[in-house]
Amino acid sequence: MMPAAAATMGHDGRSGPTASVRAGYTLRDLLIFAFYSWRTIVVAALVPLLIGGAAAITAKKYYNSTGLLLVLVSREHSGSDGVGTTGPAVVSVEGLNLVQSEAEIVMSDGVLKRALRKVGYEVLYPEVAKRRLFGLLPPVPVDERQQRAVELLRKDLKAEVREESSIVRVTYRHVDPRLSAEMATAVITAYQEHRRSVYDVPRSPLLTEEMARFSTDLQEIDEQIRDTKQRYGILDIDQDINMAVNQADILLQRKRQAQERLATVSTQADQTQERITQLPEKLFDFREITNEITNDEDKNLLTKLEQDLLSLRQNYGPNYPGTKLVQDKIDRLKASIAAKAAPQYYSQREVRNPTLDYMQSRLFELRVERDALNNQIIELERLHQEAIARIDMLREAQLILHQLERSRTVQEDIYKEYALRTEAVKMDEKAAQERSSNVRVVELPDVPVTGTTMAWSFLAASIFGSIMMGLAGGLAANWNRQVFLLPSEAEKRLDLPALASFMMGKPKPGDRASDEELSFLASQILDTRIGDRGMNTVQMLPISADDGDIAVIAGLLAECADRRGLRALLVDLSDGSTVARGLGVRGAVEPEGEVGGNKFAAVPGRPGVYHLIDPLHGAVFDMRCSLREAVENIADLRDNFGIVLVVSSTLARSHTGRRVAAVVDATVLMMRAEVTRSPAATWTREAVLDAGGDLLGFVMTGRRFHIPSRIYKWL
Repeated sequence: MMPAAAATMGHDGRSGPTASVRAGYTLRDLLIFAFYSWRTIVVAALVPLLIGGAAAITAKKYYNSTGLLLVLVSREHSGSDGVGTTGPAVVSVEGLNLVQSEAEIVMSDGVLKRALRKVGYEVLYPEVAKRRLFGLLPPVPVDERQQRAVELLRKDLKAEVREESSIVRVTYRHVDPRLSAEMATAVITAYQEHRRSVYDVPRSPLLTEEMARFSTDLQEIDEQIRDTKQRYGILDIDQDINMAVNQADILLQRKRQAQERLATVSTQADQTQERITQLPEKLFDFREITNEITNDEDKNLLTKLEQDLLSLRQNYGPNYPGTKLVQDKIDRLKASIAAKAAPQYYSQREVRNPTLDYMQSRLFELRVERDALNNQIIELERLHQEAIARIDMLREAQLILHQLERSRTVQEDIYKEYALRTEAVKMDEKAAQERSSNVRVVELPDVPVTGTTMAWSFLAASIFGSIMMGLAGGLAANWNRQVFLLPSEAEKRLDLPALASFMMGKPKPGDRASDEELSFLASQILDTRIGDRGMNTVQMLPISADDGDIAVIAGLLAECADRRGLRALLVDLSDGSTVARGLGVRGAVEPEGEVGGNKFAAVPGRPGVYHLIDPLHGAVFDMRCSLREAVENIADLRDNFGIVLVVSSTLARSHTGRRVAAVVDATVLMMRAEVTRSPAATWTREAVLDAGGDLLGFVMTGRRFHIPSRIYKWL
């Protein structure tokens, strides 16, 4: 009879379950892959999102300030707007060229440098004085900073002439609306001044020169004041002196408090030491008399042996050697129990005085506190000396600053006088120049209210790029993933059926889902037919070592022995016999029988389950035994046991699994989700087939729920 599952013929004619063919991945599978690779997806999506967000955050909002200049191209319009004429003004081609020339003068280096000097190029473009390329390169040299600022200003400044118009539109953009309006006004003003310097002879050079000299002197005094404050670490000299005096007073008070506390702690420590010498070291605790013998397990062992004897009598004949051996053990144990007397034991105990422990602990705390107070007093003394030194330094700085402030006051008074005189002369010169000027300021730049920014464009691009990068990151992560998440992946990659899969780790005893999965696994193994007999010798071959393999094998043995009444034999060929030790087999055991030269014994606590003793040196699994002899000798194990489970080490550690694959009926691969690598599984599959073995399928443990339950219920 064939099992209910679909079957396929192996290369030697054996029939068994086969993997179902799936055309592609479902939405649930894709969501599982996405939730498994969520870290990669999030990281990939965050890269453009962070870049775009940073660009949006750092995107500057520019404010455009615009001023209008009217160029009067005919000489008769230089002083009036055509009031005394009856005909219209004629604008020739040469006139339009003249307007364009005025726009070129606005963008000239002389005008821009003059405007930058008015506003300050470091105020307008502070980056020229900072380190370049994220701090890797030094700042622009001082002698080149002004020219660099001129280049930046030329990029942000526009002087446009509308077609068939004599209006020059001067527009400047900046992130600060106030600076935008101020700089646009400064450019127009500098243009007018530059025009006057070209066509007119200045009549106030002396006043301007003297005002510049006093301005330089004031700047030098300001630099000296700033350097003095930086050198002495001063913000406000009066407040700093008050803070230093208060700090010295506080440190002195804390030092006195610490000295008072030190005297108190020293006194307490001395008195505690004196009290300790007066206390007794030990105190009487209790006295008891008992006839109980500790660690006496004879009665428990007698009960266990009687149960084993009853089981042997029920399962075997009266002449079975094991029955006589257990009976002899029971007789010797009863004689030992009868021979033991019941003497009385006397116990008396003295314990250490708890008060003494407390006093010693208290003494230790007081000594530690005393040492800490000594260190604190030393540190406070050092800090107090530093505070006194700080007060002396501030007094010296106060004298220097007083002298500098006095010099600055005198220089400011002289500078104000020269500034007033210079401005008065300039106003006279300006009034004289305006009368003969053919350029009129139609509109001065005003502080703009609204600005333009690329932040929203950057943000939209970052969201779109984040979605695309997240999808690309998820596809790349799953494309390069080497481990299996789902049994369906392993079925497609290995072309093998999934015999069983266990969620959330390994099978759990008493769990209904685990029991049903183990029962189905046992049915697929036992119901598979090999010719006219059923399959009962199976190799469980792990691809990667995992503790879940022990639970699967233990559950499969329990299913076959307890629920199906079969005699199950475990052949543990793994490193260190980890499966046998996991089932409770410890140390050397006495054999209970022998089949075909192979000795076996019962697994403790698991009725109907036996394990082969030293299987690597038996007549079946010894590597030096010929394959024909191994195949003939394993027939004895097949005839005496309902199922034989052979557990081998991974093929990467031992070649035993290849040999066993050619001897047993079939091999079942054991893998763990998210741990077992696809190349290792493929290599193990090919190695088993190359060794002449048959593969029944695979068992997967360690599956997890990657999709949240509230989403999973809709799939």
